[in-house]
Amino acid sequence: MVSVKFENVTKKYDDGTEAVSSLNLSVSDGEFLVLLGPSGCGKSTTLRMLAGLEDVSDGNIKIDDVRVNDLPAGARGLGMVFQSYALYPHMNVEENLSFGLKRATGEARLSNEEIKISVESMAKMLELSEELSKLPKELSGGQRQRVALGRALIKRPKVLLMDEPLSNLDAELRHQMRGEIRRLHEELGCTTIYVTHDQIEAMTLADRIAILDKGILQQNCPPLEAYHKPANEFVEGFLVKHLNDIRDTTKTLFEE
Repeated sequence: MVSVKFENVTKKYDDGTEAVSSLNLSVSDGEFLVLLGPSGCGKSTTLRMLAGLEDVSDGNIKIDDVRVNDLPAGARGLGMVFQSYALYPHMNVEENLSFGLKRATGEARLSNEEIKISVESMAKMLELSEELSKLPKELSGGQRQRVALGRALIKRPKVLLMDEPLSNLDAELRHQMRGEIRRLHEELGCTTIYVTHDQIEAMTLADRIAILDKGILQQNCPPLEAYHKPANEFVEGFLVKHLNDIRDTTKTLFEE
């Protein structure tokens, strides 16, 4: 079981800016939670605190009921996918996928044969088997994002963190990759926390959405509940009104 808890978590910077305010939020084992909100709402800061890339000013973050506030990022057992693909340009797809496995030490270190099998399995899952010898510059944007996703997943992380991973893709590729991400989640069952400002992305991917504004949690529930029963005026305007404005695109997705 891999759960995540934010207990009264606050992030306050030296200039007095409070990016996240007394956040209480739980993510269940195997759940796909989307942190949704406009730019500057605190969603990426929340993810970065969980990842160990930002210090926690107050409160506790727990993974499987273990407090991780003071653990270094590499000791938290997390996988991360960012907006930028962050692939090694001089390495081919196979080398990018295997890089993290080859750096492992001690009991976590796999044999070369086990690494080869893991890479081939992940490449097949991501439809990259024919691209293993290619460099990142030879791949499409969607293929590069799949490599980045595979590199995070191949280490079988406790929790997968994704920060605006589709922002650099065009509309068609975003739609395609949303389907791929959801398919992989259902296949692997990895606890996932996904950051986006895109309402459609949140509604189509999430088991549950946590909507933030100005560092404060506004609503935390299944997507359709937020759509049909918004908690306040902010959720009504940011989520419901936006989706209603593009009703022709979304009506089949969100009607019960």
